[in-house]
Amino acid sequence: MFKSEKGAGLVEIIVAILIFGVGISAALRILPSSNRAATRAGNLTVATNLAQEKVEELMSFPHSSTDLSSGVHTDPDNPLDIHYTRNWTVVNDSPVPDMKTLTVSVSYQTSSKDSVVTMSTYLTSRR
Repeated sequence: MFKSEKGAGLVEIIVAILIFGVGISAALRILPSSNRAATRAGNLTVATNLAQEKVEELMSFPHSSTDLSSGVHTDPDNPLDIHYTRNWTVVNDSPVPDMKTLTVSVSYQTSSKDSVVTMSTYLTSRR
């Protein structure tokens, strides 16, 4: 009776090591994809914050500011110019006269198609 208990302990240890090994190998397979997802989420968050920051800055400018003139503008003060490109487009008299459509875009280098964040708002001279 005692001999079978000693053998069962060894078998249990081997089974536990096997289960632990399978769990570790599964976790190691998931690690690269979770790392890519975390990097993608971080890039998207930074791009969204940069776009929101520029929208708020431009909304504080007077309606006649040169930064709010019609056309495409590239941001000379982009804080993360190495990795992110920030520009904005202004369309006058859109959607109605005396209003402007402001669209800020932030793009970054990545292999996926969703590497651009775009935010739009409307500006009026009546404040």
